[in-house]
Amino acid sequence: MKFMRATVHSQAQAKTRAFLRNSQPGNHSFFTTKERNMRFSGQVCVLVGGASELATVTGKRLIDEGAKVILIHHNQPSLDRVLPEYQERKVFCYIANITDFETLRDTFNAIAKEHGKIDVMINCAGIMKPAPIEKLSSGDWQDVIDVNLTGTFYACKAAATIMRQQKSGKIINVASLAGRTGRPGVGVNYAASKAGMIGLTQALAQELASYGITVNVVSPGPLKGRMFQKLPQATKDKLQAGIPLGRVGEMEEVAGAILFMSSADANWITGEVLDVNGGVFM
Repeated sequence: MKFMRATVHSQAQAKTRAFLRNSQPGNHSFFTTKERNMRFSGQVCVLVGGASELATVTGKRLIDEGAKVILIHHNQPSLDRVLPEYQERKVFCYIANITDFETLRDTFNAIAKEHGKIDVMINCAGIMKPAPIEKLSSGDWQDVIDVNLTGTFYACKAAATIMRQQKSGKIINVASLAGRTGRPGVGVNYAASKAGMIGLTQALAQELASYGITVNVVSPGPLKGRMFQKLPQATKDKLQAGIPLGRVGEMEEVAGAILFMSSADANWITGEVLDVNGGVFM
């Protein structure tokens, strides 16, 4: 499949590129074309951590409902890997590291200038470096905090600056069940970063409410993605046995929750944590 590539010209210091493709409605397993509405027609939606599995599923759904989707990721190869999944949909890609505030801010400013506004920012960026606490290095602790928590602060700060001027916008941070209850095997660094993300989101929701900006969390439980598929079958069975609904979640199910929080249907919801975990945390 061939892609038409165009350099994004802007005043941003960040290295930015756009990958343009002809837009065409695509199918996904949960909705038919007739059932799909256009909730995001004319809206500019930015996904940070845009090459992740969840961001890819979410981005495709947003495009199919009328959005202009912009992906921000920290490296080119990861974006090149996921772009074919968009098939004939149009998507824009920018390179920026979530741990570098100046680059991220300049990238957000470039997006607002090039595309006119930012209606929705969805933060899917995150890493894990699990280890028992006695073996967890200070470096691995800090790396996870830098990406998952400080990176969330940077992304929210960059988006909020633009949305304040617009007096509108939606921010959705993707946390984790680990930030609600702690989970075996994820590491205290990951759990702490996701719990911190929830606190940051709720405080920011208070701060930005008067500007017409909503800030919410979608908090997934175990999902059927690449990481899950690599687990031994015995581990998969044990994991699923602990979920009241009897199975791990699908990426599409979490993407649906993100789209709801991003849509006008959630205009009167802010500072909330939407748990999507099959009943593990109630």
